[in-house]
Amino acid sequence: MATNGKVLVDTSAWVDYFAGGEQIVSALSDPIDDDRVVICGQVQQELLQGTRDEKMFAKLERELSIWPYEAETAADFREAARVYAHLRWKGTTIPAADCLIAALAMRCGLEVYATDSHFAHIPGLRLYHP
Repeated sequence: MATNGKVLVDTSAWVDYFAGGEQIVSALSDPIDDDRVVICGQVQQELLQGTRDEKMFAKLERELSIWPYEAETAADFREAARVYAHLRWKGTTIPAADCLIAALAMRCGLEVYATDSHFAHIPGLRLYHP
């Protein structure tokens, strides 16, 4: 599917972004300035579950609420399972959560921006390269 210019930012990139990582802040400046950043439930869950206390949870929840939200569908879960299985059959195992994020991104025509290499293994997924 063709990209629509929007970027689904993975948990790995958000962690570095919120830590003030200079390279990530710079890499996300254009999509943020152009209102092209999207968040999904899986990324939101991973970020929120990593908080240390209720105050940090509430603060991060507010910060994440500014980004447009793309919801996962039942079809995304099935496609994620297909992606996971096909990769595993070829000897590559990546986190199931990343397969779900990728399935949603492919359905919605989103590019994915991540700092880990898992997404590079997924055929048909468009990655954001700043």
